[in-house]
Amino acid sequence: MARLDFGLQIEPQYGFSYEGIRVIAEEAERLGFESLWVSDHFFLTPESVETPCLECWTTLAALSRDTKKLRLGAMVASQSYRNAALAAKMAASVDNVSGGRLNFGVGAGWKEAEYLAYGYPFPPPDTRIRQLNDALEIAKRMWTEQRATYEGRYYSIHDVICAPKPIQKPHPPIWIGGTGSFTLKIAARHADAVNFAWTITVPQFKAKLEEFKGYCEARSREYTSIRKSAGLMITMAEDKDALATKLRERETRANTPYMKYLANQPANLVGTTDQVAARIREYTALGVDHFILRFHFGEEIEGMKLFKEKVKPQL
Repeated sequence: MARLDFGLQIEPQYGFSYEGIRVIAEEAERLGFESLWVSDHFFLTPESVETPCLECWTTLAALSRDTKKLRLGAMVASQSYRNAALAAKMAASVDNVSGGRLNFGVGAGWKEAEYLAYGYPFPPPDTRIRQLNDALEIAKRMWTEQRATYEGRYYSIHDVICAPKPIQKPHPPIWIGGTGSFTLKIAARHADAVNFAWTITVPQFKAKLEEFKGYCEARSREYTSIRKSAGLMITMAEDKDALATKLRERETRANTPYMKYLANQPANLVGTTDQVAARIREYTALGVDHFILRFHFGEEIEGMKLFKEKVKPQL
């Protein structure tokens, strides 16, 4: 394996202030994490009227000036939330502002409540995925052609100018998130990396990679040239007693908006540091070389430190 990288996921919808995100990003950089990712949401739930939620791309732009080494990206930006050409232009700008540190993470979009609240159409999944294909065709052409034109089924551009071009050549790496068969086919066409998250078990991950490999072969894409990333939501402690204490404490917050939101998305990796290391080795055996770690809200710095000290040396 050429390299093994670790990133950190931040969910602004949980209520982060920008200052809180900045402090976490600085610590991630100090601890040697390779990347930091933010989700692309507008609010936690329709009931969460007092929970702050910073917008994805403006947060990334700010982080690009407040960090020096971290690669930055959305995991993942919804193709539906911004005009496709505008999103490509924004990405080119952030790549320039950050000095070439953008990962272009993108997906089809899924959170229906946000679509309805913000007045976006919410077509069926197959339509949103076809829209994603158009959005990626537009982005790649805008990033590489002096004047770009594309006539898509859903999105089109006409003689578009995108200057400056991204610093990264031929363009920022395209990271596609999602495990549906149609999404994997789009990834086989466009992706430089794929990410499967947050509750995908090792057997499920293996099956999805095998399916993805077939789509790559059908398109004559070199499967090994596309990076494989696992998004892991982790509840972790150094030993069994400390883990039990943490889980008991979490039960006392079961009725909070945050914990209710996570009720249908439980952590897919719960254990001691030794158990976490063992599970990560199972993913690396499948060819995964990048992990996006998501710790519980408020536990990011504690989790990163424990991971670096007790887990990473075992990998």
